[in-house]
Amino acid sequence: MVGTMHYRQLGNIIREQIDQGVRRFVLEGVIGQRYIGAGLGHDIEIDIIGVPGQDLAVFNGGARIRVFGNAQDGVGNTMNDGYIAVHGSVGDIPGHMVRNGKIYIKGSAGFRAGIMMKEYGAKSPVMIVGGRIGDYVGEYMAGGTIIVLGYGLEDYESPVSRHVASGMFGGTIYVRGAITEAQLGKGALMKKADQRDIEAVYPYLEEFAAEFDLDLQKIVDAPFSVIVRAAERPYGNLYVPSSKISRDFIPVHRNITPPCANACPIGIPNPVIIRKLKEGKTEEAFDLIDDYTPFRYSCCGMICPGLCRAACTRNNLDDAVKIDEIARQFHPTGQAKIIEGQKTEKVCVVGAGPAGLTAAWHLARRGYTVDVYEKEEDIGGKLVHNIPEERLPRGEVEKDLQRIRSLGIRFVTGKGVDGELFHNLRDEYDAVILAVGAEKPRILGFEGEDKALSSFQFLRSVKMNEEMRLDERAVVIIGAGNVTMDVAGECFRLGAKSVTAIDIQKPAAFGRELEHALGLGLQVIYPRSVDHFSEGKAFLNNGQTLDADILIESIGEVPEFDFVGESIVLDKESFATNIPGVYVIGDAAAPGLVTHSIGMGKNAALAIHSLFRGIPQPSEFDTVVDKRRINLVYFEEKDSLFSDLDACFSCGTCIQCDICVENCPRQAIERIGENFNINYEVCSGCGVCASVCPRGAIIMEAKLPGKGEAAE
Repeated sequence: MVGTMHYRQLGNIIREQIDQGVRRFVLEGVIGQRYIGAGLGHDIEIDIIGVPGQDLAVFNGGARIRVFGNAQDGVGNTMNDGYIAVHGSVGDIPGHMVRNGKIYIKGSAGFRAGIMMKEYGAKSPVMIVGGRIGDYVGEYMAGGTIIVLGYGLEDYESPVSRHVASGMFGGTIYVRGAITEAQLGKGALMKKADQRDIEAVYPYLEEFAAEFDLDLQKIVDAPFSVIVRAAERPYGNLYVPSSKISRDFIPVHRNITPPCANACPIGIPNPVIIRKLKEGKTEEAFDLIDDYTPFRYSCCGMICPGLCRAACTRNNLDDAVKIDEIARQFHPTGQAKIIEGQKTEKVCVVGAGPAGLTAAWHLARRGYTVDVYEKEEDIGGKLVHNIPEERLPRGEVEKDLQRIRSLGIRFVTGKGVDGELFHNLRDEYDAVILAVGAEKPRILGFEGEDKALSSFQFLRSVKMNEEMRLDERAVVIIGAGNVTMDVAGECFRLGAKSVTAIDIQKPAAFGRELEHALGLGLQVIYPRSVDHFSEGKAFLNNGQTLDADILIESIGEVPEFDFVGESIVLDKESFATNIPGVYVIGDAAAPGLVTHSIGMGKNAALAIHSLFRGIPQPSEFDTVVDKRRINLVYFEEKDSLFSDLDACFSCGTCIQCDICVENCPRQAIERIGENFNINYEVCSGCGVCASVCPRGAIIMEAKLPGKGEAAE
């Protein structure tokens, strides 16, 4: 008994049983469950007692399915093969884009039955409707056979409605009983069936009658009409009533920005990378990764909270693509590549954290001489000194740092930059990038604040292995962002008995960091602020008092630019300042995630490169694909070999699946290799290609003068 079981659960059970060798199923009590029989193979049989939901047997690969009752919309949607018999009536669009197999319906069907039905070689689908059928049957039909019987109707009653075969350019429709020319759509011709016509479909009628225990002789004794296309291009330059065609818009086939890349501050095109990995083009994938970030392993794989995963379209179906796991499994190693010849310009980077190292990476790969000054004895910034070892072990960071060193960048470590050195650097280098971070604690101004630690100081002390224990101490943290989650985790690890975070607003933390800290026992209170701090107590603005042996402020830090000698005004688009040749990036420009710092480092390096070379800087993002245009039905099923790489929909990125080619009503799309050609003389602008594209890689754009003009 299926009962009210969710369709996904039902589908999973069927798949599991198939894996165990079961080949025949009887589903009782079906009540609207969608996608039953989706994509199943030739050796599967399913009997359904009840009313299945939409898209019964979508992508059917050969299964035999019988429904002892009615069915909803989309029966046999995009079916590739198989047999469907419905012992009742069905809703709209049965046989939508069906490619092969048989769909037999004892009762009636709704609108647009057999729309865009097609055939290829020996594959030629057949759909028979025993009763009536709604408007637009066979609309844009390209192949196959549709038979409408009107069984049980009076001789004067027509089993079809209006716009029969509208826009038809292939296949054959048989109508038993009354039909007039006025019921035909544009591009269709009708004639009376002769003996040869009946003989051509007799085997299907015989099978249909046997399935539903009908009188075969009564079926074939009545007169039939045969409907075919009018000509090779029967409706060229005509308005087709079945679609609101606008010649003002034409389809354009091009890759557009996926939601994950749009959400990523670095703009990493994970769908393109994943596709190359799936195709075995590993080196190409790694080269593409290097064009965006030198921290694929340590940032994308280890510490990024996953802005890309939060934006992933697959969240609308089940779970986001595991980009972090993919990044850890597939990441560049070894010597980094110089991609351009040696340049004359020299660039200095002050600060060897994520932002500074990223800028140095991109400039060095383009042939610039790059020197990096760092006040610490080693490079890596917060990756090495502040992020807890549990989240990012030092040895893991080295996987990325070693590749950065391999580019021949000169590192001057253990040397801070003062006013005199800064003046000399400006004279010596063509550009100076300040990536000095933000280490000076912000001040709130409450009484007792001088006794509080900053999150920066606390995390650095812990990471640098200074002796610290918090056994049985109560900790209060001001602020509830993702850095606070790191602080809380370290406090619990060091033995704190309680950790409470307070904030004046809803916590900004999200993702795994928040989940992990809450799981350890972190308490979060908001909206609250500290009035004063004394004698192991934090007194809040609402009169509440919290035990606070230790008070930590996690409200961000501010950069220090005293060595510059003047105020800095920053252009956040180019990262250039009011001081000629000086740029500011990373936390020194805008505190944020490590990912934000990497993104700023990349963008600043490309801006400087464009300035030096006198070339336009490429825009960061193109059009972003609308998630509503991703057809989830194509991605419902997972086979036993499904991997993390298979989970990606490739949103906005064409993978040459040819669904647009196969479903174009006018055969206006041709693919040669990876290139698509759209014949705008033939294209009617109907938008079918855009609507059926699984990944939204075809969009309808306003027609430009001279492009897509209709032939006279």
